[in-house]
Amino acid sequence: MAHILHVKAIIVGEFAVGKTSLCKRYATGMFKEEYKPTLGVDIFTRKIEIKDFGSVILSIWDTAGQEKFRKMYPRYYKGAKYAILVYDVTSRETFESLPSWVEEINKHAGNIPIILVGNKVDLEAYRQVSKEEGLKLAEKLNLHGFYEASARTGLNVNEIFESPIRLIIKEITEKAK
Repeated sequence: MAHILHVKAIIVGEFAVGKTSLCKRYATGMFKEEYKPTLGVDIFTRKIEIKDFGSVILSIWDTAGQEKFRKMYPRYYKGAKYAILVYDVTSRETFESLPSWVEEINKHAGNIPIILVGNKVDLEAYRQVSKEEGLKLAEKLNLHGFYEASARTGLNVNEIFESPIRLIIKEITEKAK
């Protein structure tokens, strides 16, 4: 019997780390150079077919990184099944803010899986945060995964959004046994 599963994910992080670019790359397969900041939240949807399971309708809630929108976040987080926490590998400041983002996610969304993403690896010449630092922080904060990615090239974009879905489906199928 084929299932239809609706999953809400949130993507969070500082201003201009590439959250919207990652969402657009995943939802449409495209990347655009121009930048327009997210105001509040944008929602991206994609239907995924999972072998031996059925369909997953993924709704990705792309949150604005600016401080002035933070007071609205608690209601965006409600019902999220997982979070994607993004920093820019060319900005140490965005990396250093990550523990406070994890606290915020846990406070408002509960104990959901969090995937840490170091974005913009295509800008290697400007890197300020090593891959090893990202891995260590993901372990220290007890996160459910770590990826380095590039919205521009598409590197690891599908994995970022779909690896938590595999965890959710595994939990569902195990509970059904």
